[in-house]
Amino acid sequence: MTPSRSRPLGGDAAAAQYRRLSEPAYHGSFTSRYGGLRPEPPAELIAVLGALAPATPPRLVVDLGSGTGISARAWPAHADRVLGIEHNPEMLAAARAAPQVGYRHALAQETGLPDACADVVTCAQSFHWMEHRSTIDEIARVLRPEGVFAAYDYDWPPLADWEADAAFLAVLEASGVDPARPEKARHTERLQASGRFRRVREFYIRRRESRDPEAIALLPLAFGPVARKLSARAETTWCCPNNPVGVCGMSNGC
Repeated sequence: MTPSRSRPLGGDAAAAQYRRLSEPAYHGSFTSRYGGLRPEPPAELIAVLGALAPATPPRLVVDLGSGTGISARAWPAHADRVLGIEHNPEMLAAARAAPQVGYRHALAQETGLPDACADVVTCAQSFHWMEHRSTIDEIARVLRPEGVFAAYDYDWPPLADWEADAAFLAVLEASGVDPARPEKARHTERLQASGRFRRVREFYIRRRESRDPEAIALLPLAFGPVARKLSARAETTWCCPNNPVGVCGMSNGC
């Protein structure tokens, strides 16, 4: 059955669909655009997670699916040590250095870290990429008792101007992605069902950031499905010039 907007994909099917649309873009020039265009996490979020951690400041923060290090680099002033875990070698090569921040080539569900070593584990715009059961098991294993896990995302499109927002949304829809983002809809449910966390809750933090019009216009180029679509169009145009186509959980020590 072909999915429609009236019967959206859900759960693992939605995540698989998103990966199909997005993953081919994560190489080459996309990695540098990704690091330069995507927003940093709000300082308020880092403060909340740090306050919930069992040690102040957290002795180790592990960022799963760290990409180019956008989330990992938000922590150095608030943690003794930060480790980004990234499986894509090109994203890892583009990760920017920062004091107290290191990176490791590994899978989120197979970090190679010792048991009960981390005060905070995060997934910034990345949990929907992961195999949820094995990743949650790994998070529970590496967290210290009373440790904190946060899977956090930001909404697309950003709130800028109604016309710009509408144009941004149209670009996302043209890339084949459901703007409702069903692949992210079950994070809280999965954490609760795992039985690995003493408490799970969802909350929102508002961040205000000033960007010039060009930066807003370029932001869709840091979105995997859009980049994949543009890349496919460019390749088709070159080959066939006459016919182009265009959350947060607190560990219970399990």
